[in-house]
Amino acid sequence: MIVISHQKGWKIINQRSHGLLAAMLAYQYDIDLPNDIVVPAIIAIAEHDDGVEETAEERNLTKAGAPRHFMVSDEMNKFDLTQKLNVMEISSAKSQLNALLTSLHIKFLYSGEQRKTDKDLDNFLTEQENFRASILKNLKIDKEHADRLYRFLEWCDAFSLLICMDKIQPEGRKMEVSQSPDGDMNQTFYNPNNDISVEPWCFKNDKFAVFYEYKIIKQLKFTSIQEFNAICKSTPVQRQEFTFSKS
Repeated sequence: MIVISHQKGWKIINQRSHGLLAAMLAYQYDIDLPNDIVVPAIIAIAEHDDGVEETAEERNLTKAGAPRHFMVSDEMNKFDLTQKLNVMEISSAKSQLNALLTSLHIKFLYSGEQRKTDKDLDNFLTEQENFRASILKNLKIDKEHADRLYRFLEWCDAFSLLICMDKIQPEGRKMEVSQSPDGDMNQTFYNPNNDISVEPWCFKNDKFAVFYEYKIIKQLKFTSIQEFNAICKSTPVQRQEFTFSKS
């Protein structure tokens, strides 16, 4: 979950909503890929964090009973093997390319220091290395092409997170997004019309709209994940819209 402090309580954005926003950016991105590549890639971008019901996951409450933002670490926020197996099963059932990109994203997230101390994670990542090698061979895709496709996913994912976490700076101040599929470093900012813009511009259309959905949870702490889940389910969904424009 993405959890942001709000004047009325907590703003909760599910990873699936963030993923959908990332897919909207991918759909608008001006990249020359055939249909049998770009469609599985956009699906992978939308679904790469799926695999669990977030508001029912015990680890998504802190010790103090507050909703836990996904970037906040504690002893419960460890590598979730079950979720990763689920998301790989889902992606593999769609297509090998979908599975390849999802596996590369897991590698991107977890191939750091945590791997050295978590045997389950290390074993899983080793299995994924072999799995990706098999897919590349089956699809006759070289590593350079696979890496370019993954940068497409990672760029859209990073940009979506900047939007969902309200990280884009006000007053036209520019900030980096991530490395683009072709190696450029894009910058984003709010233009004078308060639309989101990007330099260099990398989208097919000069102007388009995107959105994510969220909920405002007024209760600040919870005695159990079951209580939190029940309140989330009964809370109305709201929609935050953004306009992108070239100038």
